[in-house]
Amino acid sequence: MASSDGLIQGMIPALPGLRVDVTAPPGTLTEGVPGGGVLVSWVLVADDESTGGARVDPVFLSAGRAWTPDQFRATYGQQLGVQVGRER
Repeated sequence: MASSDGLIQGMIPALPGLRVDVTAPPGTLTEGVPGGGVLVSWVLVADDESTGGARVDPVFLSAGRAWTPDQFRATYGQQLGVQVGRER
């Protein structure tokens, strides 16, 4: 059976007032990496390694488009993290 890892299984809108910040380990080169942005939704992503076969990820706006953490890391670096918090 083919793996469905990474496929989006569902989506719901986010409540207003939340944002995503991009994080990086100390010493990581972050030149050219855009910061986080407004959280717009949550997606259910197929993940064979997660309990239940899926995980919930944020979708956020940054650099003029919407991103999931997987998409952002694939473009800017696997070492980057995302952290959801309240808008300041």
